[in-house]
Amino acid sequence: MVKVTVEIPSELGRQIERIVRDGWFPDQESIVRESLQQFVEAKSFLGDSPRMLHRFAADSLNESKPDVALKFLDRAISLNAADKLHDLNFYQTLIELRVQVLLVLGREDEAVATLEEARELLPNNPTIARWLERLNRKRAAG
Repeated sequence: MVKVTVEIPSELGRQIERIVRDGWFPDQESIVRESLQQFVEAKSFLGDSPRMLHRFAADSLNESKPDVALKFLDRAISLNAADKLHDLNFYQTLIELRVQVLLVLGREDEAVATLEEARELLPNNPTIARWLERLNRKRAAG
């Protein structure tokens, strides 16, 4: 079994002690173990939801963490592709956010490649076409 040592704020320590005193858990280690287990299970469940990953990606981008946002989006896109039923509107939303993140990161070539891949799945999508047109015009202008 792995041992973890952490420092916690004194207020949290008092709350944990009260929980033990009230008899909810036999000791502090049991509280921490149960809390960690619930946290990890919740994160594991949410990590397999493309919609939650999209939300995490948007939040990460808003917090100026585009690299983190891109990881969430890549995972969401791969999970979405594995679904038996494709929500093409949601797929378009994922692609648009991925393009925005790539542009923030200065990776225009990769953004264009993402849009071209999306165009294969959504050949008549006007939004994807506009994004491609805009980026290609920008690249041509210099």
